Amino acid sequence: MAFTDALSATLRSPLVHFFMLGGLVFALYGLTAEPGVAPRLDDVITLTDAEADRLADDFHAGWGRAPTREEARALVRDWAIEEAMVREARALGLDQGDAMIRNRLRAKVEFLAEASAATLEPDAATLAAYYEVNAADYAEPARISLTQVLLPAAVSEAEAGALVAELRDGADPQDLGRATQLPPRIEAMALPALDRVFGAGFAAEVARLAPGTWTGPLTSAYGPHLLRLDAFTPGAVPPLDSLREKVLADWRYDEARRMRDRYTEELMSRYRLVLPGMAEVAE
Repeated sequence: MAFTDALSATLRSPLVHFFMLGGLVFALYGLTAEPGVAPRLDDVITLTDAEADRLADDFHAGWGRAPTREEARALVRDWAIEEAMVREARALGLDQGDAMIRNRLRAKVEFLAEASAATLEPDAATLAAYYEVNAADYAEPARISLTQVLLPAAVSEAEAGALVAELRDGADPQDLGRATQLPPRIEAMALPALDRVFGAGFAAEVARLAPGTWTGPLTSAYGPHLLRLDAFTPGAVPPLDSLREKVLADWRYDEARRMRDRYTEELMSRYRLVLPGMAEVAE
């Protein structure tokens, strides 16, 4: 009974269906081939275990289930037709001189050269050293909170000074200055973002102000402002443990790039480059 159940389960396997249906497709080819003519080696199309697994996996990834018998039959037939057409295209030389095919082949070789980097596991010291060297890439930027009033472009120093005095005496900032789409209050904005909003160098000027006191004018890309620095949070490098997965991914990416570069260098050492009208230049 156990043997019968196991056999039944095996026969229900999509992978077995692939092989059975593949056999039917190729048997049909054999029946329609010219009698008495043995197929050449390159006339034989073989569905390997790996290729059958790929077909099944691709279908499952797209549909979230195994293919039915009809779907499996269609997959095998499409695969066989594709394989036959690829062989025919190569026989006709259609793969030569095609930029898209060349780029695709190059990309696949580069992938093979660097694929093993995805499974590399550095020891703690290696990852810590990598993090230390690249700490600037992971640092949290300094952040600024401020309140601002945009003044007319032609405001005089005396007028600006009078407005500063009003603000220090408790005047509402929204009652002063000119209308603008800029928010009167900016909360915990990173310094690079502040420069993108107000113009290069503006964040550094604001960071030098004494906190909690109205001052100005400071000029941005929009014109003169009166400003109050409400808070300044210095930048910091977070501990490695809090970013380990990101740092590990970046380390693997850099290792993959180094693997690809080493492979490319070794590969090119096996070739000599000859340019039209020039001597051999690559030894």
